[in-house]
Amino acid sequence: MAFAIGGALIGAGVGIYGAKKASKAANAANAANMASFNQYKPYVDSNLEGGESALGDVLKAGAYTGDTYQGPNAYQLNTANTMGGYGANMMNSGNAMMNNTGGFGNNANSLYGQYQGMANAAQNDRMGTAIDYASANAGSLVDSAMRDDRRNLQENTLTGIDMAASGSNNTNSSRAGVAEAVANRGYNDRRADMTSNIQNNLIDRSLQSQRQQFQDQGTALNSAGNANSGIMNAYKTGMNTLGEGANFGMNAGNSLQGYGQQGMDDQRRRYEEQRDFYLNQRKDYQSGMLGQAPDTSNKFSANNNSTGAGAIGGAMAGFGFAKQNFGAGQNSGSGQQQPMYNYNRFTPNPHTR
Repeated sequence: MAFAIGGALIGAGVGIYGAKKASKAANAANAANMASFNQYKPYVDSNLEGGESALGDVLKAGAYTGDTYQGPNAYQLNTANTMGGYGANMMNSGNAMMNNTGGFGNNANSLYGQYQGMANAAQNDRMGTAIDYASANAGSLVDSAMRDDRRNLQENTLTGIDMAASGSNNTNSSRAGVAEAVANRGYNDRRADMTSNIQNNLIDRSLQSQRQQFQDQGTALNSAGNANSGIMNAYKTGMNTLGEGANFGMNAGNSLQGYGQQGMDDQRRRYEEQRDFYLNQRKDYQSGMLGQAPDTSNKFSANNNSTGAGAIGGAMAGFGFAKQNFGAGQNSGSGQQQPMYNYNRFTPNPHTR
């Protein structure tokens, strides 16, 4: 029996030693697993504490409520309003210019018709026109040019022939008739030559006059065309003036509208900033600080090693070993040795520390 008790005590000591060693090993593993977190933990705690204080100060201060929009100054407003007025005046002036000069299209059509008429007239028989002109006007000019010759013939030459014939009693003689015929033939020859010269001069004058008239008409139409181009340019100037006036007015209006829109945008932005300020600050604190805590892939393991359980298990194991090897023949009762303890009662719970 003494051997069994001694074995139990030795087994208990061995169990306690093993349990302590296993517990130290588990604690060392947990310390290694949590080393990175434990290294940063004091700094994280300090920063979280400071960040919480800073967040409180920011939330207490709130969003900026001062002016954030510099509106247009008096110079800008006066310029925009003045330019807008100028734009309206320019539009009216341009419209008036367009109304006064809008007939350049009809003028161009009329000039084209006249040019077409000149082109048709250029195909006319100018020489025939000149000859007709000369024939119609040569008679009176020839009579005027032959006035002296006719007077000399009638008052001098023929009268002298008649007086000579009468003095010689040969008034009706053939000789007197021949003399009179010769005198008339000379006059008629000179008249024919004079008529030819006058008609040639009239033809030349008619051709020159027609040519000059054609040139003058062309010059006049060119001048009219240039004037119509000026009217067209004036119309374009009116159109450009109207357009520039519209640009002035729209630019001025856009500037004034822009000032108002910028003010509205600023008011909306300030409203949204104030509405979302507290939420954004807390979200930033959550993601910027709380969400940046160091993490580790290892996990803490529970240490279930118990020195008491180790002692009991070791004692039971030592008692059983000693009883089995050294306890035979010591019990004189029934011939069977009864166990001192119920092993089932003292089976150690592995979850008991």
